[in-house]
Amino acid sequence: MLFVRHLLRTSGFVSLACLMAWSVPPLTQAAVESRPTWLDVSSETPSDAAVTLVDRGLEHYRIGDYQQAIDLWEDALEFPLSPPDLTILHSNLATASHKLGRLQDAILHWERSLEIARSQPDTEGQIARLLTEQSQAYDALGQHQRAIRLLQEALTLAEATGDRETQAAIYGSLGNAYWTLGRYEDAIDAHETSLELARPLELDVFVATALNNLGNVYASRIRRYRYQASVARSEGEFEDAERLETAIDVDIAAMLEVVNRSVAASEAIGGMTQVRALLNYDRLLQEFQDPDPREIEANRSRVLEVLAREPNSRHKAFASIDLAVDLDETTERSLKIELLQQAIAVSREIGDRRAESFALGTLGETYENNQEYEKALALTQRAQFAAQQVNASDSLYRWQWQAGRIYNATNQLSRSLTAYRNAIATLQSIRSDIIATSQDVQFDFRDSVDPVYRELVALLLNPDTPGEKQQKLQEVLDVLELLKLAELQNFFGDECVEVSQSILLEDGRLADPNAAVVYTAILPDRTVILLQQADGTLSDYSVSVTAEELREDVNRFRSLLEKRGTNEYLAEATRLYDLLIRPLEADLAAIAPETLVFVQDGVLRKTPVAALYDGESFLVEKYALATTPSLQLTTASESQLTRKNALIVGLTVEVPPFAPLNSVESEVKGVQEIIGGTALLNDEFTVENFENRLNEENYSIVHMATHGKFGVDSDSTFLLAYDDRITIEEMDALLRSRRTSGAGNLSPLELLVLSACQTAAGDDRSALGIAGVAVRAGAKSALASLWFINDSATVPLVEEFYRQLGTPGTTKAEALRQAQLKAIDSLENNHPGVWSPFLLIGSWQ
Repeated sequence: MLFVRHLLRTSGFVSLACLMAWSVPPLTQAAVESRPTWLDVSSETPSDAAVTLVDRGLEHYRIGDYQQAIDLWEDALEFPLSPPDLTILHSNLATASHKLGRLQDAILHWERSLEIARSQPDTEGQIARLLTEQSQAYDALGQHQRAIRLLQEALTLAEATGDRETQAAIYGSLGNAYWTLGRYEDAIDAHETSLELARPLELDVFVATALNNLGNVYASRIRRYRYQASVARSEGEFEDAERLETAIDVDIAAMLEVVNRSVAASEAIGGMTQVRALLNYDRLLQEFQDPDPREIEANRSRVLEVLAREPNSRHKAFASIDLAVDLDETTERSLKIELLQQAIAVSREIGDRRAESFALGTLGETYENNQEYEKALALTQRAQFAAQQVNASDSLYRWQWQAGRIYNATNQLSRSLTAYRNAIATLQSIRSDIIATSQDVQFDFRDSVDPVYRELVALLLNPDTPGEKQQKLQEVLDVLELLKLAELQNFFGDECVEVSQSILLEDGRLADPNAAVVYTAILPDRTVILLQQADGTLSDYSVSVTAEELREDVNRFRSLLEKRGTNEYLAEATRLYDLLIRPLEADLAAIAPETLVFVQDGVLRKTPVAALYDGESFLVEKYALATTPSLQLTTASESQLTRKNALIVGLTVEVPPFAPLNSVESEVKGVQEIIGGTALLNDEFTVENFENRLNEENYSIVHMATHGKFGVDSDSTFLLAYDDRITIEEMDALLRSRRTSGAGNLSPLELLVLSACQTAAGDDRSALGIAGVAVRAGAKSALASLWFINDSATVPLVEEFYRQLGTPGTTKAEALRQAQLKAIDSLENNHPGVWSPFLLIGSWQ
């Protein structure tokens, strides 16, 4: 055979983030030079021309000229090849396509390679290596679970053949996939296992890369811990905050130790392995320590020395870009520009349009930041063209967005509008890659995705932007709906959010003629409110309050509401009413809706709008109220609630760290007396019993009086059963299985009630989790509380809600309103800290 074996090693940079992947490069030059006989089905020897094509392709691959390598290898496919040779040639084509960001082409070549390998005897080891390769493409596409499944299959084969080198690579790939999913403990375990396998085999590049990647995982976990500790402190949970801060100190020490070892290990290897280690070391040191500037400068100088000696390659181009990004815009501007120009030159020489796109766009951004708009625009347009040539949508949207900013800054509003629309369209085409990549990518989402939507909203609301006002306002709503969907997918880390199309009629009218919808959009310098009437008419209102001022107002309001012994909340309740409702009052009075449906943004998601006060009455005294994360995620069909067809579960006992819920037993009994159904309390409420009941009966109501936690992401969002936690994913699986089980055609859940749950008071995303749980669970509506109330005060409100639901013609929103009005009129429970946190989410009918 011409190709005798694969060698597993690390690949280079795959993005500006300097992520490393484990990859199988083409065969070594030595194997080609030996030119063994090719064994095909006709036992013919290949021509010298075929051997030369393969030889030249490998040479081009080595210097990073992947396109030329692909061209030569595709020519080689025209010759008669044996199945083993075809297997490896398709694998090499896949690897080169992956390098150029042509992920679908790479997957197709790996599929072909696997198909041939599976048809041959004794190829288990080869199949394991091919599966490891293929998993990288799926990981890059955002299909991380699929990548993990491929790697697990590969691991089984590699263990069976005793191939420890391949096992080391598989564990490294698993570590990267787990890292991307925010599964940091699994990622750390995988990378440490890779190290244990690689060291005895003296796989120095494996060791250096695994240490580097391990440092990145620790860094990601530190960022998450810091965020959670900040939220815990804002909630007054000082014990949790101290525990997290201790974990941060431990992880920082571990991170510094492994990245130091990575730098030391890479020094003997040199080349791009050393460059990556030094760049990563500097970046992490500056983020988590107070380093000596001389050390940072010395490392940069070393990187520049190594890069100068390196042959032109994609790795060199991206390293130059990464180093340039880290340089100061003012004091190091000339070196920044020089490095980016070098990256452009390298990319052009090797024909790598993807790398060229990033280099051009980053240089354009540098000029944009310096307000040199003519140069910035020219470079940005070239970056767009390069990205389009190789279908690099993950970079294309950035340069379309950049062009929109430049046009806006130069008052070319029509062109800016077109550029922003193009950026949104590109983002929608790669939603799974960019938005749902990782639960921890919330920070990247806020920086690199969320602003695109908000800046387009601001542009559309600019009176000087061309277009008819109602059309522009409708586009604003469309953009906000896309943003809401993107936020939910980012929260859950996947695309398992089904869009309902039944909320709007064909003529654009709301399905409920007695409702009006209030959208909010928080922009840096103001908050925008849009009112959508039942007939589709739109009105907009601008409130002069910055995002930071609004955050402070809402947090103060929330804190004062929970002080149930005082009326200090009234001043803030009135201020927020004046900001959010007063501008709409005249229009609301004219259309006289019965129900207001809020599609809230950011910090406003955790605002109990029922308690907003106009000086004489609360908002809930005027309207029935509901909220939804998105109208497109809300079902408009008539309610199919069936009394005496409910599953009621509760937990009263202490489950550390959660205290006992003393009022839950009376709540469960009271609810069962009113609506009937099946009750599971304490040890009867196990995950297995809960699942069995859901699959056996066509319940229309599920009432859960148990501890729940809505945290900053889906990993920290769960409900508590007697024997275990039920995550959002598991809740989704339970309710999905009841709709697809063999127990008959079970209808979607009408109402999910979550009682005694707890949210992260200081975090917007926890409130997003409350709204999203009903959507994810497939329930038409949910009733939940914005904060935890562990006493008997909630019982009468919940019972009254169910009594009102039994009144013919009463909507769910009106049932909650009547329950809240009864609480307001009571002597014991009239403080809004008791009744206002309850929200009706989803369908209000």
